[in-house]
Amino acid sequence: MAVSHRAEINPELLVWARKSIRMDIVYAAKKLRVAEKKLEDWESGVEQPTIRQLRSIAKSYKINFGAFFLPEPPELFNSPVKDFRRHHGTTISDFHPEIYIDLRNNLNTREIAVELESELGERQVQFQSSCTIEENPIDVAKRVRRIIGMSFAKQKTARNSRLAFNMWRELIGSLGCLVLQSTKIDLNEMRGYSVYFDFKPLLVVNRKDSYSARTFTLLHELTHILLRSSGLCDLHSNTKMSPHEQRLEVFCNKVAAQILVPDEYLLSYPAVRTTGPEEWTDQIISPISRDFGVSREVILRKLLDHNLTTKAFYEENRERYRQDAEATKRKKQGGFVTPAVDTVSSKGKQFVSLVFDAMNSSLITSNDASDYLGVKAKHFSKIELSVAS
Repeated sequence: MAVSHRAEINPELLVWARKSIRMDIVYAAKKLRVAEKKLEDWESGVEQPTIRQLRSIAKSYKINFGAFFLPEPPELFNSPVKDFRRHHGTTISDFHPEIYIDLRNNLNTREIAVELESELGERQVQFQSSCTIEENPIDVAKRVRRIIGMSFAKQKTARNSRLAFNMWRELIGSLGCLVLQSTKIDLNEMRGYSVYFDFKPLLVVNRKDSYSARTFTLLHELTHILLRSSGLCDLHSNTKMSPHEQRLEVFCNKVAAQILVPDEYLLSYPAVRTTGPEEWTDQIISPISRDFGVSREVILRKLLDHNLTTKAFYEENRERYRQDAEATKRKKQGGFVTPAVDTVSSKGKQFVSLVFDAMNSSLITSNDASDYLGVKAKHFSKIELSVAS
């Protein structure tokens, strides 16, 4: 029988690792599939985990295995993100542990991107675009569209929401932002978040959301970056927020809506002048929504904002759209996403290309590239083809 070697480590490091992602004993034991008493014994030094058990802990906490062999615990990870979803005054510890893991990993990805750009000799441009909450959202939206080069003619070339999201993602990346997608966080916990940096601000959206919802989230988070207000958002105005925070979220939503569907273009459609408040059929709305690369609900909401439909009509159709989306989602469940597609989707073409450039320039090894991308080297050829397409 094989001998299970015990990991001779400072037990305080187990406490540090768990607390760094804000897990309590109950949650952590469940995630590790061990008894709470067992985890308590490990953390108090009464017993030591085996090497195999320690590897399992490192995997569950998403922390480098070697970190457990440090002599003393490092400082705890402090989130730079403000939670705009909850009651004013809630603490950072109210974040779900999986969000901490995701945030920490994505911040690490950003640090790698900054380092690789430096090693490749690429010029790092400071993010200079900005706005204030006192500005007119329409003016801010026009400025953003001009800066990223999004004309209405270009927007209409993306004939479905997936292509539209990828187009916006690429254009926002051209501003110097790093746009990533989270893949394992429940939508009830997070729609998106952003972290401002002078160089390479970080924007993250939840891949479990629909494409058109992701696009709106992306533009909402971009507005936070323009305001220099990093945050975790659910895009709804929470009446339990402080007045300032409510105003901030409403402003970000208005700017995002104007970037995505500018009033001047929407109101130029002949149907807007000829359709009655409760005569908006799918045959009328769907072509307009395709032009903007958004959902039917977004268009109907904009029409409501301009008093071109009624609230009752909007609510009735919003529920129908929700049911349609749920039915479509159920049909798509069970599909297999290849490692190549998954990597490019989550990390983005910008970061993936950066890693391959560094590897091909012998600045990093294939093992480094595999670690940075979270995928085995055998998938590299298909990932490179996916990036090039």
